[in-house]
Amino acid sequence: MPRNPDKELANLASEPQTPASGSLSLQAGAVLAVGLVFAVGVILKQAPLNGFPTLIHWMWPWRDLPVFKTAVILIAPLMIIGWVLWRSEKDEALASSSQVRSSKATPWGLLSLLALSNFLLQVLAMVAEPRGIKLIGDIVRSPLATSYFTDATKIQSVVDWLRTFHQVHLGFHSSTHPPGPVLFYYLFVKLFGSNAAQIGAYAVGLIGSLGVLLIYKFAGLWTNDQKARLTASAFYALVPALALFFPEFDQCYPVLCMLLILFWVKTLRTSRPVSIPAVCLGAVLFTTTFFAYNVLTVGAFLAYYGLYWLWIEKAAGPSRWGTLLGTCGIALGVFAALHAILWQATGFEAIASFQRARAAQAFYAVMLNRPYAAAALVDPYDFFLGAGMMALPLLMLRLRRCEPDRALTLIAVAAILTVDLTGFLRGETARLWLFCQPLLAVPVALELSSYRWRWRIAIFAAQWWVLVCLKARMFFVGP
Repeated sequence: MPRNPDKELANLASEPQTPASGSLSLQAGAVLAVGLVFAVGVILKQAPLNGFPTLIHWMWPWRDLPVFKTAVILIAPLMIIGWVLWRSEKDEALASSSQVRSSKATPWGLLSLLALSNFLLQVLAMVAEPRGIKLIGDIVRSPLATSYFTDATKIQSVVDWLRTFHQVHLGFHSSTHPPGPVLFYYLFVKLFGSNAAQIGAYAVGLIGSLGVLLIYKFAGLWTNDQKARLTASAFYALVPALALFFPEFDQCYPVLCMLLILFWVKTLRTSRPVSIPAVCLGAVLFTTTFFAYNVLTVGAFLAYYGLYWLWIEKAAGPSRWGTLLGTCGIALGVFAALHAILWQATGFEAIASFQRARAAQAFYAVMLNRPYAAAALVDPYDFFLGAGMMALPLLMLRLRRCEPDRALTLIAVAAILTVDLTGFLRGETARLWLFCQPLLAVPVALELSSYRWRWRIAIFAAQWWVLVCLKARMFFVGP
């Protein structure tokens, strides 16, 4: 009989195993020290914490916003996150003392508060700017910062524009993307007129904050422990890159990444290729190719997981290949059908548009002058900078543990390394690789959830402090 993948892959009903408390305290203290030392270095503007210009000709410029004033502005989201973590800890303690199994129902109230805290971090980070909240609209309207809004204002007819999309002149960011982000702002221009840039930016922030809700479900691929999954949502809410790059579009892309992985894994675990998750996978893939080609690199995770699934299902014999190929066939069929419908309705040429984006990306890559070897070495640093830096030691500690979730964690790390080594997405990886942050946040949260309450809350406070320091001392996005 085939082995049950729900038991083999996720061990969803299991509680996390906890090493000796003394060892955990030492490790937690080391993680905390990494975060605090990094924050001090950022406050003092120590190179090369802001980048390696001698290697890849790129750095985040230093600046001088008041650190403690920035902290006061951003304190409310930390208080919300701290209360949610305290409530989760209290609920677990009550369930344990009464010997009553805690509810496995999704804690939507707590998750909504975490999503709210993330949205507040994005908006309040703009309040901390000298130009205040007005800067949000200025960034969206800037042809250099995003160019999506600028190109949206030039559209006369959506059908004509889509039909000639692979040929029309587009701004810097628009030329390397599908038409989705431009049409997103076109909708807001039609609905809200002069307020479209500001309202559209808030919508982008809200979509990005939905990732805080979704990562709770995403973490369920690793564990069914509610505290660990809430920890994942809380940590993700505090990922600095989500706030520092508002109102760019990049904080929306992790949502697509998680949906692609969730539907892929769900389809394989059901062992029925003709299933709703397979259809949903094709629909999400279509949406991805309409908004962001860079998210397609998450296919590395899908490929590695597929190989792993084939290995653990080897007892099923040739039938497992039928499930895998059938899933791919259904998903690709839905994907192709949706593109065919779009082409029939508008004349949009998906392949020509993709080729145009690749050509534009290659042209800009030459201009940016980032040698492959040097970029492959230092780009991960920028990615971990966007994660708050403490994620690196937490991930390394997690990889040392022989937990049931280790296989998925290794697959996630392999996917991130593949994005790096293929060289498809070079430069500003704190932003460009933002869609990979869920692959990092879940293993990090699993490690955090094994620590005592006082260490866990101290690390969360340090994560928030790193975000504050990065906001106050480094410049990430502007008009």
